[in-house]
Amino acid sequence: MELAWIGIACGFGLALCALLLAAPVRLEVEYRRSGADQIHARVRALYGLVRVHWHWSSDEQDPRRKRAGQGEGLARSESDERGRPSLASLRTWRTFGRRALSALDRMAPHVHVHELRFEARMGAGESVRTGMLVGTAYAALYTLLGWLSHRVRMHRVPTVSIAPAFQDALLIIYARSIVRIRTGYVIAAGIRLLTAWKRRAS
Repeated sequence: MELAWIGIACGFGLALCALLLAAPVRLEVEYRRSGADQIHARVRALYGLVRVHWHWSSDEQDPRRKRAGQGEGLARSESDERGRPSLASLRTWRTFGRRALSALDRMAPHVHVHELRFEARMGAGESVRTGMLVGTAYAALYTLLGWLSHRVRMHRVPTVSIAPAFQDALLIIYARSIVRIRTGYVIAAGIRLLTAWKRRAS
């Protein structure tokens, strides 16, 4: 009888682990630039039991910036004493970057993009330069989207809209994306990144 209860408990635990690993993680990110940069992020996981909201704005002043000028001379002297980064240090970070990109590339096929939108209004203050700027922006964005579409699963066609402001020098941006991935793939990617960080010097 005890073995039966142990088997039931183990089966229940395995089923619970499977449900947790299969639970989708929904990430919604919005970026606005209109004089100031603003980022809104919302995360929903574990079937809605976990909800996280995060907001950042460049208007929020960091008190430490006021003391940046006072410590500039000291920081410069310390930097001069330490010297430039060594070749071994650069090689270590390059190795970590390569392994981290490999871990993220393995996770990419399991990423579902449900919405990807980019809207902008830009101008260089003169018609010819504005036209060149808008054309370059379109080319860069569609190149990036083409590369991205081969690595993640796009459920909707991305929306790209850039309006030229021929007589103004400005840059207004609104971007929004909704991404979904299962918890198990996030955990696996986190383990690979942690392993790459620990083995960065090898």
